[in-house]
Amino acid sequence: MEKSMVQGCDGSVLLDGSTSGPGQSEKTAPPNLTLRARAFQIINELRAKIHKKCGRVVSCADITALAARDAVFLSGGPDYAVPLGRRDGLTFATLEATLDNLPPPSSSASAILDNLSRKNLDATDVVALSGGHTIGIAHCPSFGNRLYPTTDPVMDKTFAKNLKVVCPKNDTDAFTVQDIRTPNTFDNKYYVDLMNRQGLFNSDQDLYTFSKTKEIVKSFAVDQSLFFEKFVIAMTKMGQLSVLTGTQGEIRANCSVRNPDNKAYLASVVEDVESLTEF
Repeated sequence: MEKSMVQGCDGSVLLDGSTSGPGQSEKTAPPNLTLRARAFQIINELRAKIHKKCGRVVSCADITALAARDAVFLSGGPDYAVPLGRRDGLTFATLEATLDNLPPPSSSASAILDNLSRKNLDATDVVALSGGHTIGIAHCPSFGNRLYPTTDPVMDKTFAKNLKVVCPKNDTDAFTVQDIRTPNTFDNKYYVDLMNRQGLFNSDQDLYTFSKTKEIVKSFAVDQSLFFEKFVIAMTKMGQLSVLTGTQGEIRANCSVRNPDNKAYLASVVEDVESLTEF
């Protein structure tokens, strides 16, 4: 969920590496390598269906925001209104900007709060957004530093032992679920995990260790409705970060390619112009 925050909610993470930006694309930057290729395909398939029905009036950024909401709801989480009208960005973030805006899973809670405060997200927002880890998977290298060379003493011993079976080495090419209690359901069990010292990432577990966030974790663990309420507020705030509207940006004809780089789109524009000049 946090992956969209680098340049704001402008669909920049959907862009493939091309003339749309210098160097490595935002999509292939290390923090985004866990995003599944199929997810990008689904967004573009949704765009094709929507544009066929409505014309090219709905942005990839809006489609992504709506898809995130629906994925949460269909997994058992809250339903909520999504403000619309975003337009798609013309560039992707640089590698440096991506790394600066997406704290690694080894980060402390204090570092994450400092980083996200720059986007006007407070401690409650940060803890609520972290609850998105109630579903999904994580690869061994993203939490292997808590297992090797020595086990993080904060981690529950049985939990650590089971993780070492999945990840016998720090860089094992394998993955595990992020919420051991209800891995496929969007609920508040992620916070129960943290209270039982079964948070996967250091950035997760430290939310229960850090004084400024511990009580928030506890309140969400015992009150799922409260978590859902605060999650919706935080997601709505995040979805309105640095949005492009009006004549800013564009409405992409392919979510992974800027319109000026899209040969199929340019050909269709030429055909439209030629048809108008035939009269």
